[in-house]
This record gives sequence, C-alpha cells and structure tokens, in this order.
Amino acid sequence: MNLITPLTKGERTRAHIVATAASLFWRYNFHGVSVDRIADVAGVNKATVYRYFADKNDIALAAVRYHGELTLRDVFEANFKRFARPEERLAGIYSDIHCAHQALKDEDGDLYGCPVVGLALELGQEMPALRAEARAIFDRVEGFLHEIAKGALAASGKSGSAEGLARTLVQLLHGAFASARLSAEPDRIIDAGNASLELIGYPNTPILLAQQAA
Repeated sequence: MNLITPLTKGERTRAHIVATAASLFWRYNFHGVSVDRIADVAGVNKATVYRYFADKNDIALAAVRYHGELTLRDVFEANFKRFARPEERLAGIYSDIHCAHQALKDEDGDLYGCPVVGLALELGQEMPALRAEARAIFDRVEGFLHEIAKGALAASGKSGSAEGLARTLVQLLHGAFASARLSAEPDRIIDAGNASLELIGYPNTPILLAQQAA
C-alpha cells in the first residue's frame, strides 16, 4: 500500500508562491514582475516570500522546475501511460498542448509561448543554473520523443536514426510554441503536430482524435 505523505503548511505555502510566480513570469517576464507583486498576488507578505527563497533569481529557478515537472507529468508521462502506439502518443501530446493553448487564448486573449524557454532566453546568460535546468527539462522531453521515434521506425521497418529524428521533433515543438505565440493562434500547434506526425510516418493521424479517445 502506497501512502502519500501530506505536505506541511510550509511546503504548501512555498508551492503556492512558486505557482504564482511561475504564472506571472510566464505572462509578464522575469524583469516585469517584482517580489512585491508576487507576494501580493499570492496573498502573502514579502517576508514570507523571503523565508522560502533567497532572492528573485531563486524563485525563477523554482518556477522553471515547476513548469517543467508539470509539463512532463501532465503531457508527456500522461500520454505515454494513455497510449502505446507512437503516433497516438505524439498526437496526444500535441492535442494536450493545443487544448492548453486554446484555453489560455479563451481566458487571456493571448498566448505566451513555452514558459521554460521564455525564462531561459531571458535569464540564461546571467543565470547559468537556470539555463542548465531548462536544458535538463528538454533533455527529458527529447527522451520521450526518442521513444516515439524509435517506436515509429520499428513499426515501419525503416532504417534511420531515432536520435536524429527525436532532435528534429524537439525543434518542431519549439517552433510550434514560437509560431503560436507570434500569431496568437493555437491552431499553429496543430500544424506543427501534423508535420511531426508526417515526419514519423503517420500523415493521416488526426491530433484532436487522440484527446477524444482518452
């Protein structure tokens, strides 16, 4: 029997501050958000924030980890558990990303790109630890896509490099976030998903069907 140890009050408070800061940094960038604003939106005083974090850079590092773990768990791990076939996994991943973008567009009227990449691009030069954390997250993303690429090559009987295919899939994913952000159009995610599915040999797999089958 697996027992989950409940979070302490302090752990819940810290997690709430991280989630609040992560959302604010994503929408307004690191330099556009003060610690005072994080405290205000989180409903705590500034001293409480500094009880858990050394400075704003420390909060940003925690925010990158938060976004990374959330995405890996709810998008990549979830679709690997939900589906067995490589094309279903990839379609499910893009379906979930598209649905998240559409919900954000409906709520805010805008899109903000990948939160991990956004912070890494903004702070990567001055915060090597944050850049390394973002790199580690996308190494894990590439690991999931490598499994998809390997499965697709095995199913088709074609020769090829799963490593190279996975790297290309990562680049298409980055492009999907960037294109959707620039155009503020969630359907750009679908375009990239269709290109990714065609790349692994499944041009006729509908992305949104994966979500309906879940």
